[in-house]
Amino acid sequence: MLKEEKGLLALVYKDLLRPSAQVIGKSLKAVLEFVSTPFMALQLQNDKVKLNLEKRLDEYAQKLHSIPEDKRCEVHPQIGLPIIEKLTYTTCDEIADLFTNLLASASSIDTANTAHPAFISMIERMSPDEARILEYLKDKEDIQYCDINAYSNQNSGYDTLAEHVTMIEHDVALIYPKNSNAYLANLVSLGILRDKKGTFRMDKTQYNRIREEYHVEELTASAVPEIYKSIEVEESYYQVTPFGRLFIQACIK
Repeated sequence: MLKEEKGLLALVYKDLLRPSAQVIGKSLKAVLEFVSTPFMALQLQNDKVKLNLEKRLDEYAQKLHSIPEDKRCEVHPQIGLPIIEKLTYTTCDEIADLFTNLLASASSIDTANTAHPAFISMIERMSPDEARILEYLKDKEDIQYCDINAYSNQNSGYDTLAEHVTMIEHDVALIYPKNSNAYLANLVSLGILRDKKGTFRMDKTQYNRIREEYHVEELTASAVPEIYKSIEVEESYYQVTPFGRLFIQACIK
């Protein structure tokens, strides 16, 4: 490891012969040339910041070890430099994992093409729960939802009793399950999901689970026709976009 490549690593690791430092030094060679050592030295005077960055770099090094040595490549500074900056203050494990996975993807000739620079700012706009939803979507194409509408006896209007309800809060261990609709809306705004309202999946398994969870049959039996003319379930789904699939490939392992 050349002297000019050591800057940041020397600030983080007391022993530059440590395996983590060695493997990181090779993959981040081009990135480390752009790191402002005086600025980082000032930041790393805070012991908590230093320990946090050391932890994140160790996690990245572990992921590098899973890449065959002949498949490793240098990370482009456009990807690596902002991620290193984010990792100095990212204390949430789920979000840090997205960053280090993206950095690892950029470190392999087989996956470097999936490491889009836009993913960095997208990760910043995510919550830990949204990271968990993306993990759930790793081998899935969509999230099915229902709108449960109660049609009036008096006119042609209807009330929406439940909007865009899914089984996400039951299938994913969310910290704040009541926020599931907000999480899905954010993933739509990020371009990871697309709301396919008006279309539906032929497989009714998830739709039937939603009907059971929201007691649609019991509600219909008790409220129709005395209160409502009818209660209808509109089926649809959120689809993972091609860009969203690329994000999942690069940032979820």
